[in-house]
Amino acid sequence: MRHLLVSSGNAGLVDALRACASLGTVVLSARGVDDTLERLARSARVDVVVTDDPDVVAAIRSEIPGSLPVVLVPAGAVPAEALSLVRDLLPGG
Repeated sequence: MRHLLVSSGNAGLVDALRACASLGTVVLSARGVDDTLERLARSARVDVVVTDDPDVVAAIRSEIPGSLPVVLVPAGAVPAEALSLVRDLLPGG
């Protein structure tokens, strides 16, 4: 089971990534820096974070020890494009 955390104010991106995600992938959601860091603190199972917010990337790099993969997608990215950016980072491809 793979766990993908999507941090975006765009609910459409979260919903579309859920629809595009393969079986065996759980898509979690958060909004903004505080919500994302709280979700990460509560879940050690997150394999990769996808966000369209550069502040989320900076906060994770500053606050979370280790090398959690974080993918910054362009605002308005097509969900299929966002998934292609993270496929190589997810365990099992």
